[in-house]
Amino acid sequence: EFVFHLTELLENVKLIHKPVSLQPRGLINKGNWCYINATLQALVACPPMYHLMKSIPMFSKTQRPCTSTPMIDSFVRLMNEFTNMPVPPKAKQALSDKIARDIRPGAAFEPTYIYRLLTVIKSSLSEKVRIPHGRQEDAEEYLGFILNGLHEEMLILKKLLSPHSEISNGPETQLVNEEEEQEEQGEGSEDEWEQVGPRNKSSVTRQADFVQTPITDIFGGHIRSVVYQQSSKESATLQPFFTLQLDIQSDRIRTVQDALESLVARESVQGYTTKTKQEVEISRRVTLEELPPVLVLHLKRFVYEKTGGCQKLIKNIEYPVDLEISKELLSPGVKSKIFKGQRTYRLFAVVYHHGNSATGGHYTTDVFQIGLNGWLRIDDQAVKVITQHQVVKPSAERTAYLLYYRRVDLL
Repeated sequence: EFVFHLTELLENVKLIHKPVSLQPRGLINKGNWCYINATLQALVACPPMYHLMKSIPMFSKTQRPCTSTPMIDSFVRLMNEFTNMPVPPKAKQALSDKIARDIRPGAAFEPTYIYRLLTVIKSSLSEKVRIPHGRQEDAEEYLGFILNGLHEEMLILKKLLSPHSEISNGPETQLVNEEEEQEEQGEGSEDEWEQVGPRNKSSVTRQADFVQTPITDIFGGHIRSVVYQQSSKESATLQPFFTLQLDIQSDRIRTVQDALESLVARESVQGYTTKTKQEVEISRRVTLEELPPVLVLHLKRFVYEKTGGCQKLIKNIEYPVDLEISKELLSPGVKSKIFKGQRTYRLFAVVYHHGNSATGGHYTTDVFQIGLNGWLRIDDQAVKVITQHQVVKPSAERTAYLLYYRRVDLL
C-alpha cells in the first residue's frame, strides 16, 4: 500500500525550486567518507532535491521492515535531519554581515544509513560505475551512483503503475559507445527519424526512449552528438546526462566558458566508409539539446594515461557565479526555443578536491545558504561562513571539481 502511495506521489509531484533556509549541520566522518559527505551537502543545498525528498513520508524500520526503495528511504531520512532556520527580513540584509558571522550550525551527525547504501547496492554499483583502479572515492562517480540509483528506484515504481510500458534507464546506461551504437542499431532503428536541417540536408536522429522521473526532471539534460560524413546523411544521437563532462586538458582551456566552447567545437575523426574501405573525412559535433533546472558541471581533473596510471590536473579553471549558456552552445533546433532566462544559471555549490594526487586527497564543499544570503564552507563536521570571493578565488591546496548551478528563472 505504501509503495502504491509513493508511486502515485512521484507521478504527480510538482518540483519546487524555492530555496529553503536550513540550519547547516556538519557530517561526522569516521572512515573515508569525505567524498560522500561533500556530495550530500551539495544535494541538501539543492532546493528541488530537498523539497522532493521532504514531500515523501518518512517511515521507520519497524513500520516498513523490508523496502524496495532503500535509496529513496535514505535520502528522505537525510533531508529530515535538517530543520528550517528563520530567513532574515529584507531590512536586515544590510546587517547580513553580522548575521553571517553568528551562524550557529546544528549538531554534526553521522549519516551511516547513507554509507550503508554502498553495500546494499554494491552489486549493481560495480557494474554501473566502473570504478577505475586506484580511484575508489570519487565525488563525481558517487553523485552518478546516487542519481542513477534514485532514478532506477523511481522507474521500478513507475513500472508498478503501468506494468506493460517499456521503460529505459537513465544517463549512465544510455551512454553507449558511438561505434557500438552504430552497429547495434543498424539501419532504420524504430526510434530514429529524419529531419531536414538547414540547407535541406537531411539528418537521421537516434533517440533512445527516455523515461522521466523527478530525478531526471531536476538534473537530466540531453546532448546531441552529430556525425558528419562526406556525401552522406548526418547521423545524430541524443544522449542524456546528469553531469555535463568538461574536458579541461588543453592549455587553451582556462575558464568554464572555454571548456564549454571546446565541448561543442567540431572535431575531426579519421574514418572509413564500410563499403569501399576508402578513407573519408568524418567529423563530430556535440551541442546542448536540453538544459536541466540544475546543471552540474564536472571538470575532468583525473586523466588516465596509456601506462594505466591516473594523474590529477592541478590547473586553475575560472568559474563564474552567474553562468550564461550562450546560444552558440545549443543545438540548431532549440536555439529559438530556449530563452535567455532558461539558459542563465547561478552557482549554489562547489565540491573541491584537495591534494595533488589522483589516488588520495580530500573533498570539501562550499554551499550558498539563503538565510545568510551568503556562503558556507563545509569540511566534514566543520561549518564556517565565507565570502563569495573565497568561493571563486583560486587556491593552491584545493581545486574545484564539481560546479552545481541552478536556473535563474526558477529562483
